[in-house]
Amino acid sequence: MNKVRKIRTRTKVILGVILFLFFKIVSPYFITPREIKELNNNMNFPYKFISPLEEFDEDGWEKESREYGVQYVDLQGNYITFDGYPDLANSHKLTCLSTDNSEFVLFGIHIGDNMTIVDRIMKGNGYKREKTYGDHYMYYKGKIYISLSTNRIEREVGVVETLRAFVISIRSSDWFHKGYYK
Repeated sequence: MNKVRKIRTRTKVILGVILFLFFKIVSPYFITPREIKELNNNMNFPYKFISPLEEFDEDGWEKESREYGVQYVDLQGNYITFDGYPDLANSHKLTCLSTDNSEFVLFGIHIGDNMTIVDRIMKGNGYKREKTYGDHYMYYKGKIYISLSTNRIEREVGVVETLRAFVISIRSSDWFHKGYYK
């Protein structure tokens, strides 16, 4: 009787470990792509995250080489980055966007919006605020990180913060570093 109980306990532990490993291996391919699709569907940028470098039109952008990829900067100082790192993939994918363009929209948020409203919208879309560094708010959801720069204006009623710029980046969750999401 004791022997049967030990075998059942051991079986449950082994099954639990197998399920945990299965989740760690499979989840990056199911969870994060959905988040990336949600991000892409809720912004008005002509290029989508994790799209290949080959789809990018360099007109109006200046190319800068990087250790693990390439970065493009426009005349206004906005930049986008195509990386293969940390996955060491053969092709480079769009992994970072930095802009202060007033026409850029993310989840209905525009440059100049009040940060109280922005914070509510980000949290309403499932993003957690990690930390606030002076004039930067950091949000994350899965492997998507969004840094929002603000302008601080002191008024009689207190400090008013408005959105100045977006930096959106995607970190790989490819546990075995075999390549970005397909």
